[in-house]
Amino acid sequence: NLSIRRLESLMKRLLYIDSCVLRETSRTKRIADALVEHLLSTGEYVLEQLVLEDLGLLPFTSKTLAHRNELRYAKDYDDAMFDLAHQFAEADEIVIAAPFWEGAYPALLKVYFEHISVVGIVNRYTDDGPVGMCRASKLHYVTTRGGFATDEQDLGWQNVKDLAKVYGIGAADCISVNATDVPTTDVDAAVAAAIVGIPALVGE
Repeated sequence: NLSIRRLESLMKRLLYIDSCVLRETSRTKRIADALVEHLLSTGEYVLEQLVLEDLGLLPFTSKTLAHRNELRYAKDYDDAMFDLAHQFAEADEIVIAAPFWEGAYPALLKVYFEHISVVGIVNRYTDDGPVGMCRASKLHYVTTRGGFATDEQDLGWQNVKDLAKVYGIGAADCISVNATDVPTTDVDAAVAAAIVGIPALVGE
């Protein structure tokens, strides 16, 4: 009703970007869901969730990119092609769930970044370089890795951290669990420990 919509308009927008695959058993999703639940428990946020495997996003081709550039150069940002970019730019806090794949993250997340990285919406360029235009003050990146790669070795996290700077997001942190495919790892205990540590990490 109208009162609920007015209340939601005063709340912060929490954007949850889920790039997990095999989501029913995903360890990354378990941790990210707990993080989102914790943030929502503060009563400050209204949730917007994207399940990337359900969106049908495709990489840009010469034809589709030329069309986007035509709209962008004309500063016609009302096309539905820019809806995801607007949503990202207007979020107050962002959670990304992305398992560690092939040294980085799933291809779906890369395609998503291609779609939202629109000059004039998420950032603009000056003589001194890019200036971010996104509202978010925080971005949380959640991942689990089968082996022993560190956060510093995770090219996915390093890429997201750099993109956050380009987008103008004030702070970015990484919640990670390693060695989930190693036989001696107590995976449930490791995931549980990561979940327990969420309040201290996000500072809520």
